[in-house]
Amino acid sequence: MNKTEHLCVSELQKHLIDLANCEYGADLLNLLRSVFESRLKYTDCIIINRYKYRYYETIATTNDQFSNKMWSECSLFTQTAEHGYVICQYPQQIEELEFSILYSIQTLKLKNSLLFSVNTQFDKGIFIFTNVDAQQCEQLVNSDTIKILLQQAFFTSISQIKLAKQTNKALSLIHKFTTLSSLFKEYGSEWFWRLNPLMVFESINNIETIGNVYDQLFIGHKIEHIITDNEKQNTEKWQQFNQLIDDRNDFHNFEFEIEADKNFWVILSGKPLYNKLGHFLGYMGLAKNITISKQREFELQAQTLKAQEASQTKSKFLSVMSHEIRTPIHAVMGMIELLLDTELSPEQQQLVNYANSSTEILYGLITDVLDFSKIESGTVSCLKKPFDIKLLTENIVGQFNIIEKSDDILFTTHIDESIPQYVVGDQYRLGQVLFNIMSNAFKYTTHGQINLNVVLQNEQLVFEVKDSGIGIAKKHLDLIFKPFSQVNDSINRKSEGVGLGLSISKNLLGIMGGEITVDTQLGLGSTFTISIPFEEAHVSDIVDNVIYTQSALAILVAEDNKTNQVLIKAYLEKLNHKVTLANHGREAIDLFSRKKFDLVLMDIMMPEMDGLTAAEYIRDELVSDVPIYALTANAEKDNKASCFKVGMNKVLTKPIKFQELEAALKGVFPR
Repeated sequence: MNKTEHLCVSELQKHLIDLANCEYGADLLNLLRSVFESRLKYTDCIIINRYKYRYYETIATTNDQFSNKMWSECSLFTQTAEHGYVICQYPQQIEELEFSILYSIQTLKLKNSLLFSVNTQFDKGIFIFTNVDAQQCEQLVNSDTIKILLQQAFFTSISQIKLAKQTNKALSLIHKFTTLSSLFKEYGSEWFWRLNPLMVFESINNIETIGNVYDQLFIGHKIEHIITDNEKQNTEKWQQFNQLIDDRNDFHNFEFEIEADKNFWVILSGKPLYNKLGHFLGYMGLAKNITISKQREFELQAQTLKAQEASQTKSKFLSVMSHEIRTPIHAVMGMIELLLDTELSPEQQQLVNYANSSTEILYGLITDVLDFSKIESGTVSCLKKPFDIKLLTENIVGQFNIIEKSDDILFTTHIDESIPQYVVGDQYRLGQVLFNIMSNAFKYTTHGQINLNVVLQNEQLVFEVKDSGIGIAKKHLDLIFKPFSQVNDSINRKSEGVGLGLSISKNLLGIMGGEITVDTQLGLGSTFTISIPFEEAHVSDIVDNVIYTQSALAILVAEDNKTNQVLIKAYLEKLNHKVTLANHGREAIDLFSRKKFDLVLMDIMMPEMDGLTAAEYIRDELVSDVPIYALTANAEKDNKASCFKVGMNKVLTKPIKFQELEAALKGVFPR
């Protein structure tokens, strides 16, 4: 038999030994090429294995284009499995052949290919030799030794793949356990413990082998003997724990502090043990040193307490500042208001107007600071009450028409006719936002025009304030909504304020469920767009203002500030009311006991006796239901609540204007 016809037994034995020494798929493929070098010329060798039903996968190949390829079952593969081999001429022209449609194989322009079927006990495979000589194939396919060699090569290839997978899996597990072991050694603080029936520690098992502090502290002792004095003071905690033990219950995550040279914290979880006869043998379980986490917990508690104290101090400071600043401003604004109501010369009128404008600006700055503090502390809430949206807009516009008169600025407004007269929302907060935005428009516009448009879009009430002012550079847009920030905060800036208006407006709109956006270009002006949810007020919710003449009242005013006494007295006497003044709460109680009054206006912060104590005394001791109105410079929510708690009927905030006081007295009748 010629060498080209088959492989002799001695050569087969040699090649099988070489095959057994192949560690990688490339070694195996190189061996096959050396064996077939004079017997079968081919371009590539591809070994595929049955992967799943109707699929094969590449397990070895001399051409990387076929690596990681999946092959669908086809008639050619079926014929190969049935007959042992198939010689396929021009495989790309056979439509049923799976690899004939693969781009990577099409580019090879395949001609003849030899497909050789091999099987092991669990696997079925096919060798594909490409671009072969058909005559060489005919002489080779009937060789038994060639079949043995290919079958052994397939088995070796399968074994190499399985070994590689097992090796990778083993290496992965080794890496995982090595990592876990390192973590356990580095961070592991859990250990086992056991108590005998007398609840004495009899064994401790942990990773420490030399100088085991747990052995020294626990072995031979009961829990109550090793805890700190602070722990012993917590009797309720230990009574509950001892009850669990007496009832033989499991316990979980029980924390306590251990007395040692350096005290530490542990956490125990355990369960009772019983023998086969049901006799109690003690407890066993897990413990963990939690000293570090407890220290962090204590630090966090300390920081939280410190933050709470700081917040309370800040709130108290703001409360006092509100009272101390608003009280004199109340007097100044009130006196100016009274002065404006007298006959003044044109020059005096102008001077008083200047003073009034300055106090309004000062009051606005103080209000901004206090409002910002309320927003920071989360104490701001918005009302949902019916109000006249058109009247609100017209009033704000009217203020700017009076204050900001200029021949160089054309100020126009447009309110969409589709907007109903009454909507639901917070009239005061919306007015505050609109006033802030409009103020900015006039502040930064020296000539040109300012437009206010109010429309209804997508169930949103939209206010658009457009000006032809100086505009804002793109790089500064992030600054304008930040508190205490202004685009120009230099010493020679032209605009007034502390940089809170836009920040407050944005936060207030967020509370109302709305938003504010800005479209601007430096030198060409800005457009601020405000949107809030739209809700039309029901007719039944709208209360008509009834005009009537207020009857004269006997009013007791408790106020320690002399200037404010003069102002309130002047306001009330202007409304034809009879006024009696008290300098503090104790004097107010004395006067109230001796005379009849229709109303009490009570300042809160006064010497000798404050307004809250005095009001509570009138309600509880004098058993009187006379209306008591708080007249206070402190408008915080908590302080208002304190007023209502002692029985006050209404809270009036300083500085109060004449019209506001007049409106507040409506509904009070002589007794």
